[in-house]
Amino acid sequence: MNSSETPPLDRGDRRRGLQLLLGIALFLVAQLVMATVAGLIGGPASTLIGALVGAALAVGGYLLIVGSIGGRPGLGLRGRGKLAELALGLALGAALLTLAVGVIALFGGYRVTGISASPQLLAPLAIGIGAGVVEEVVFRGILLRVLETWLGSWAALAITSLLFGLIHLMNPGASILTALGLVIEAGVLLGAAYLLTRRLWLAFGLHIVWNTLLAGVFSSAVSGSGTQSGLLVAEVSGPTWLTGGSMGIEGSLLTVLLGFVAGILMLVLAARRGHLQGPVRRRHQETSTHGDERVLTPGVN
Repeated sequence: MNSSETPPLDRGDRRRGLQLLLGIALFLVAQLVMATVAGLIGGPASTLIGALVGAALAVGGYLLIVGSIGGRPGLGLRGRGKLAELALGLALGAALLTLAVGVIALFGGYRVTGISASPQLLAPLAIGIGAGVVEEVVFRGILLRVLETWLGSWAALAITSLLFGLIHLMNPGASILTALGLVIEAGVLLGAAYLLTRRLWLAFGLHIVWNTLLAGVFSSAVSGSGTQSGLLVAEVSGPTWLTGGSMGIEGSLLTVLLGFVAGILMLVLAARRGHLQGPVRRRHQETSTHGDERVLTPGVN
């Protein structure tokens, strides 16, 4: 995506504190709706239907929060090239995860022994869509964006990455170490995807395909979700730092480092495009002077 097509930086939205509170409420409500819909429907497709309803609710709530309340309708979703960014996210996420599994396999931690005759595909897709849309809308579309307007890009990225890891402590088998891995790996990677494009589509693609392939193809736990039965039948053996233990492939030190490096590279690109912002206080202290070609004006997000 060319920088000329990227939505401009914008700090002109309103009621940011209220946006934060409503974003947290939206996350909780979407989670409740997904579980309730899945429970009421029942059957193999129930979790996928619940995820789709929850994702639609999250997107609708996001548009309401940033539009009617924040005064910036469509922020993070508007503009041309949306499908291209989504496709890029899907491709990049698939490539990163496949590379991570390949490296783990080279070290003897993952070995494919066959193809499943009846793989579970609906549940992994539900995990991908549910978490991939709801969490990105809230953590990147609302929390990161609003915190960035006050604290700057780096502080906002650090805080939202930490919160992203902490929220996954509630998952079965999670620990401080696995949460820290998600902070370094997913928090940075997904936050960088938003900062690079200033939209949610790249992050959507990354998150959706990551979760879906983990469970649906590589039969790995997703953030401590337990054993999954995907397309590949595989044996996992070796130390926890290599295999990820109960956290699954994404808990492997190799996967964490790969995701972190990819995130740093995207942050470098974001900085070159001028997409990283400083804290409000520092920005206000900078003033343009006569004879200086540089004129600093507040951004518009």
